[in-house]
Amino acid sequence: MSNFSRLFWTEWQNLFTNKTIRNIIFIVPLMYLTLFGFLYSEKKVMHIPTVMVDADQTELSRELYRAFEVDQTFQITSIVGTEEEAMRLIDQGQANVALIIPAELEKNVKAGREAEVLTIIDGSNMMISNTAVRTASTVVKTVSAGATLKKLEAKGGWGEEGKNLYTGIDYRYRVLYNPTFSYMSFMVFGLAGTVLQQVLFLGIAISVTQQKEAGTWRSTMEKNSFWSIAISKLLPYFLAGTLNMFIGFTLLLKVFGIPYYGSTVNLMLIASAFNLAVLSIGFAISFFSKDQLQATQTAMLIAVPSFMLSGFTWPFMSMPAGVAAIGKSLPLTYFLHGTREILTKGHGLSQVTSDLLILCFMSALGLFAAYVFYLVQTRKKTEKVGESATV
Repeated sequence: MSNFSRLFWTEWQNLFTNKTIRNIIFIVPLMYLTLFGFLYSEKKVMHIPTVMVDADQTELSRELYRAFEVDQTFQITSIVGTEEEAMRLIDQGQANVALIIPAELEKNVKAGREAEVLTIIDGSNMMISNTAVRTASTVVKTVSAGATLKKLEAKGGWGEEGKNLYTGIDYRYRVLYNPTFSYMSFMVFGLAGTVLQQVLFLGIAISVTQQKEAGTWRSTMEKNSFWSIAISKLLPYFLAGTLNMFIGFTLLLKVFGIPYYGSTVNLMLIASAFNLAVLSIGFAISFFSKDQLQATQTAMLIAVPSFMLSGFTWPFMSMPAGVAAIGKSLPLTYFLHGTREILTKGHGLSQVTSDLLILCFMSALGLFAAYVFYLVQTRKKTEKVGESATV
């Protein structure tokens, strides 16, 4: 057997006999692909929360309501009296689309005068805005064609007279927050958060395991309390992560000129909470992992699908409940929501309070898990020392 054949056969055997490598090569891709298959199982954005303003109160406006309600793309969650109330619901995130039906719509259609329906759309998520614009146009045109046919039949005119009667309903839309449908304004913030999260996860995940491999971890636990270890491990990465956030978003907002409307101070506040949550979870991963490879593998299992599951691009309302629950358990979800609220919509801290509280809770949970692992490892070490002394 040649050297090449021997090397190939050794590596081929290692691929199947090494549990960690085998899982990475064969199990992880299947797991991700299955997860993503469930993620997009609805095949399109559906059940977009929609608020309706019906200033006409006629059979035609009710027909428009029924058409939007029947189409699974939209879900009319409330009916309000004014456009200002509808705008407030969109601004608060309680609706993504507002259907505005003006007064005398039916009267104008019957008289052959200009008539139009307006939709106001939250453009901060382009998946939602693109779907809403396209589908709303189709629904309004369908209702318009039906109304025109009824009018033609009533008049009995299908020739030149019929053409004069073909006024129908004109569809108009207004997109908020990202009116130009810019992919830079939409995607870059999410990708930036994903990259910065991955860097932190990988950095902190190997902070303990590298000491385990070097044989210095036991002495570190003997000489230091849990909180001394935690602060000394987390603080350098927290400062580095905060610096990365500052430099990264300064680059995006100032150098590349991405439009933003909120306070960068508020952005850094939620970024700090996000960094702490990521580091705390990564710290716990580092505690229970036996080596750097296992720590890296576990951190990547969390980090890799985070962007797709965060609701930043594909909305939670179009995910199966189980997949959405996974997405809502990830820190990136709340950082990206906060970033969108602050930079894209120009909101203050009052709109991201829940995001901050959840990220703080995740930090506490991660540190608690690390502390439990610390106690278990300390107890095992004490028991081993006791057994040695007895012998």
